[in-house]
Amino acid sequence: MTADHSMTADFLRLLRSGDNSAWEIFYDLLAPELRAYIARLGARDPDDVLGEIMAQIVRDINKFSGAATEIRAWSFRIAHNRVIDASRRRKSRPSEVAIDDSLDSVPSQTPLADLPDTESVSRLLHGLTADQRSVVWLRYVADLSLEETAEVVGKAPEAVAALTYRALTSLRRSLGEPSTE
Repeated sequence: MTADHSMTADFLRLLRSGDNSAWEIFYDLLAPELRAYIARLGARDPDDVLGEIMAQIVRDINKFSGAATEIRAWSFRIAHNRVIDASRRRKSRPSEVAIDDSLDSVPSQTPLADLPDTESVSRLLHGLTADQRSVVWLRYVADLSLEETAEVVGKAPEAVAALTYRALTSLRRSLGEPSTE
């Protein structure tokens, strides 16, 4: 559930049994990341969507067939689908929001030195396609693996790897760094 993906089979059993303490821990660990992701995708009311997502996770936990360590990616997939479904109901694609609107709700995993300001990061990310922004967010902010990210966005791992490569190449170029090609 954290950056080290420490979800255990015992914890998953507690969730499936309806243990309130386990659900509180699950919510406290995952909700901030999910909310930041759905806000970044442009959900009109991220808190409402988060509530719907968590309700669906509770309802569907017994249908979850993956390993305990895969529940994070499964939860992000539900979030991704909920935002896309909501945007389809509105008959429009989700709009991107400024990075500083969602960044505060992402818990800091480890402090980083020399971070660019959020305006610069937002400007850099704005230069990417929506798909590139999504995979960069999932891979480097939500810390999902290539396979988990592919599952969330509904693309083949090779497609996600290509999107990530192009996004990082574009970001390097924007930062004035030499290309790795």
